Amino acid sequence: MKKILFIGYGNMGAALGEAWRARSEGARVLAIDPAFATRPAAHGFASAQALADAGEGGAFDLIVLAVKPAMAADALRALPHPWMQGAVLLSIAAGVRLASLRAAAPAGLRLVRAMPNTPALLGLGCTGLFAEADVDEAAREQLGALLRHVGSVHWLQAEAQIDQVTAISGSGPAYYHLFSEALAQAGQALGLPAELARALAAGTAAGAAAQQGAPGADFAALRRAVTSPNGTTAAAIAVFEQDEALRQLVLKAAQAAHRRAIELSSAA
Repeated sequence: MKKILFIGYGNMGAALGEAWRARSEGARVLAIDPAFATRPAAHGFASAQALADAGEGGAFDLIVLAVKPAMAADALRALPHPWMQGAVLLSIAAGVRLASLRAAAPAGLRLVRAMPNTPALLGLGCTGLFAEADVDEAAREQLGALLRHVGSVHWLQAEAQIDQVTAISGSGPAYYHLFSEALAQAGQALGLPAELARALAAGTAAGAAAQQGAPGADFAALRRAVTSPNGTTAAAIAVFEQDEALRQLVLKAAQAAHRRAIELSSAA
């Protein structure tokens, strides 16, 4: 996929676009404002007309829809049809179902939905993908290769799994940030200076995440390796595990996020 067009270029779109510009040999990445107004060239934006006038029209290999959900259908309808001939559309517009995209898209445009998460900004993202049946294996491989520039890639078997992925990895970074925030506050309550407590919480999270990301890592085994019988870690884990309090709270939180994802998809 050598010719790529972004509709919108917010934080997530920029993370993808800049990674592809830097790491995809020969890829030409262009971006237009979703309102099709001219933006400064330094930001990689142009209007659709400006691109056409500059000879950048014609068919694109990949079009990335990176706009707010409410703008998705209108932005897609406003794109010149010749640009979409034979292209793959990758939508990262949260909650916008394939049926809505199909209603706004010309015939022949192959559709893929993605749910990335914010660590993609650091190249450490986690992206769930679902493609329509007409997206062939070659296109899937090319798209997966592009997205691996910003982290791991996981193909889904059903579109409904996008809402489940949203509840776990899409929203998940905020859960870890909240736990780190609580851990830093606990450090302060124990008497540590605020900055030291924050640094300890952040450093511990980074190290634990690296261990979890190792090939074949087992979460329970990693936990047990730190938990000596009758030791300090065991005392803390016993509080978390009492009546499965932490596990039940996490389950309820994930279920709430999943329900909300379904509601937003239904409204889009």
